[in-house]
Order: sequence, then structure tokens, then C-alpha cells
Amino acid sequence: MQYVIEKQRETPVIATPDVLVAGAGPAGIGAAIAAARTGANTLLVERYGIVGGNMTVAMVNPFFTFHDIHGRQVIKGIAEELVRRMTARGVSPGHVTDLTFDNASMTPFDPEGCRAILFEMLEEAGVEILLHSLVVGTQVEDGFIRSIMIENKSGRQAICPRYVIDCSGDADVAALAGAPFTAGRDEDGAMQPATLYFRVGGVDLPALRQWMKTNRQLLKDSPSDDEIDRQQALALLGLNGLVGEAIRAGELDPEVAPRILMYELPNGQFSVNTTRLQKIDGTDAGNLTGAEIMLRKQVLQVHAFLKKQIGGFAASHIVDTGMQVGIRETRRIQGDYTLTEKDILSGRSFEDGISCGTFAIDIHPPHGRTQLFTGSGRAVYEIPYRALLPQGMHNLLVAGRCISATHAAFGSIRVMATCMAAGQGAGVAAGMLAGSGTAVREISPADLRRELVRQGQYLLNAGLEEDVDERLMLKRTGGSGEKAGHYNPFSDLK
Repeated sequence: MQYVIEKQRETPVIATPDVLVAGAGPAGIGAAIAAARTGANTLLVERYGIVGGNMTVAMVNPFFTFHDIHGRQVIKGIAEELVRRMTARGVSPGHVTDLTFDNASMTPFDPEGCRAILFEMLEEAGVEILLHSLVVGTQVEDGFIRSIMIENKSGRQAICPRYVIDCSGDADVAALAGAPFTAGRDEDGAMQPATLYFRVGGVDLPALRQWMKTNRQLLKDSPSDDEIDRQQALALLGLNGLVGEAIRAGELDPEVAPRILMYELPNGQFSVNTTRLQKIDGTDAGNLTGAEIMLRKQVLQVHAFLKKQIGGFAASHIVDTGMQVGIRETRRIQGDYTLTEKDILSGRSFEDGISCGTFAIDIHPPHGRTQLFTGSGRAVYEIPYRALLPQGMHNLLVAGRCISATHAAFGSIRVMATCMAAGQGAGVAAGMLAGSGTAVREISPADLRRELVRQGQYLLNAGLEEDVDERLMLKRTGGSGEKAGHYNPFSDLK
């Protein structure tokens, strides 16, 4: 490999915030708002021209999942505040039942409306926002990040924060700072595949409902007429046999997911999660380029399949695709504590728990066709503060999908609602630390938990009144994953 030696240069310092949040995805939104509300001068840096990350850039939809199978809400705080604002404006129906993955709830939303509300929430909290800016370097002294280098249309610039929260999704800041990390499965480093979400409009909803009733045998667990009619937002999972036939006929790329999965959005459009490409490293620009090209071809194939096979889609059209391919998994830090699949499935709580999750361990296959899925809402677990602390770093926190977790546990913590809640935990911690100037490990877990509860976060063993929505109590708990291509190797792990 050839190299170019660059000249030494002076880089202007444009900001010295108490807290710098890198990445405005779900975790970054939660972190920035929480830090600012705790009293810290907070700067949020984002590579795109909009905030929301996977919610609004990659078009991932819906939110999963705020409730356990008993209808108990276990994610609140800033994430729930966003949902309530979206519901009040017709941007989301709120939390509704789900026919796909036996989730107690799903929360569909319109990404355009979501973008506007996120900007409002950030501005109201007093967060300073800098868009179109990519983190490209760090300067570290004795485990403290002294400066973050960014590049944008204004050139190369430096930010000198007291604390940094890495919400890049890929642990970019942590990796640039030299913090240890892992990626993918322990045995081979293989990562979950990439997916490009797309939205479809012009669907005849009454015709689709009738088609679902007539063809229930093609859908997961063959839902009854009553179950289909009760869906406030339609969700569809299945058609494995027809997908297989289309692959063999050359109508679908062999790498597409072996089933159709889609969700109705508030405007009558549908979010489709069926494209898939394995062996993609989301930290490699060449891999990302190839994925963008290939998956956009798959979008056209999948839409043609929907028009041909599913009632109500004959006159439909593609509205848009994600601005970037959706990446499920890249780097994860090696933290002071590594969350495990046993922690997830046993519903473990921690003395330093900062947020909860209840989504399934859901691992789209790095190789092969079968998806690992344990079922959501059966256990509620906490994410410990120690899992947000990269080893050897003293003023850096990490939140979102790149926290310290095993590959299997990561299959649960990676979803958007859980990431936003963890981001709030990191933001409150950084905001509290900003007042003292101490290292990230010197915070009192008890004080941190008290402040999180005060700010509306739900935590286990905190003496909180339970919020149960009887509409969202899961009535079907013994469904089969066969028509979804699922299996559960952890059925005996408690």
C-alpha cells in the first residue's frame, strides 16, 4: 500500500462543550437531550443533514418494543416523550399490537414527521447541533480525549469537550481513540446482514385485509379474522414458500430474506423489511458501496413480487428508500462489563442499571437462511452503566448498538427504543459528571439512577408504579416461528 505524508497543520477549535455527542441516531438523541436537560452545555455532531439516524436516515420502522408480554411499559423517558408527541400530531398511532414477532407492542411512525419533532425536542432542550460533519480523529492523553477532529464543508475543525458520548453506532470515536473493541461473532467475526428499507404507497388497505384473511395459511401462525381486524396498523410476516419459488425462478435475488415482512405506517404507506445482503462490513466504504448498489436492485425485485403476489399491492408504488443501507452490526466496545445472553434471558437487574430492554435476541443470519429469534417481552433486563465504559478511557461513554455486549446479547440491545433509552442513561451520567469534572467511573450509581427516575426513565427495583396497557397484553404466546424462518437455541437458558 502506498502512503501520502501530509504536512503538519493547525486545526481551529470551534467549540469546547461540556458534552459532545457524536451521532444523532436514537441513542444520540436520547443522550444529547438528557445531557442538556441535566444542565450540561451539549453539542450534537451528525454526519447527515437530518437527525434520527436509523429512524429517519435508514427508514427503519417501527420502534420495537416498549412493553413486555404482560402489557407493562418498560421503556419510558425521552423515547416515550417522542412517541407521545408523534401520536398527538398524527405522526404515529402510538403503541399498537403486532402480528409478526409476538411482540407485546410495536410503534410505527412517519419518518418525515419524526424528523421535525426530533429537531424541536433538541432545540427545546438547548442542544447545539452541527450537521454535515464527520468525526475523523481524536487526540488522547492518558486515557482522556482532549479533542475530536471533524471534517465538513468548512474544512477540518477541532472540538475540545470535557466528556464525549459515542453514539455513532459503529464505535467510531472509541476506535479512533484506541479503545479496545470486538466485531461480529467471537468464532469468525461474521456480522448480521445489511438491509435497505423502503416505503410503498398506493396500497388498497381493505383489499389487503381481505387477502390476509383469505390467505392466512401463508402468514405466521395463520391469524384469525378477529386478529387481523383488530390490527390498528397492519403487519404482515410470511410467504416463505412463495419467496422460495420466486428465488428459484430468478425473480428475486437469492440473498433476500426468506420471507416478506412489512408494517403499515400512519399515512397508509408500508415499510418493507425484506432486502438482505450478507458478508457486509459496515465500517468498510467499499462494502457499503456494494451494498447500496445491490440492495437497491433488490428493492425493485421485492416490490414487483409484492405487486404480483399480495392483494392490494397491484397499483402500489415505491415512495422512497433509506438514504443509507441499514447496518445491524459492526464494532462493539470492550467495556467494564459485557452484557450476555444469559443476562438478557434471565431478566437481570444491576446496581448500576441505567435503562431497560425487553426485545428478543434477534440475530439475522451472518451465513445461511435461518434467523435466531427468542421472542420479545418474556424477560425485562437492565443495561448496566459499566457496559457503556470503554476500557482504558476516562471521559468517554458509549451508547446505542456499540455498547459492550456479546454477539448474542447484541441481538436484543440493538433496536431503536432500547438504544434511545440507553442514550438517555449516558446523557444523564455525562450531564451529572460535567458539574464535578470527575472521571466517568467516579459517578455514584445510586445518584445516577435517582436522577434517571426523576427524568422519567423506567428502571427495575426502583419502586416505580407499573404502567400496564391491557390492550397490549400478548394473547398468543405459543406461536411457531416456522413460517418466519426462526429458531431459538436458547430455550433452555434461563
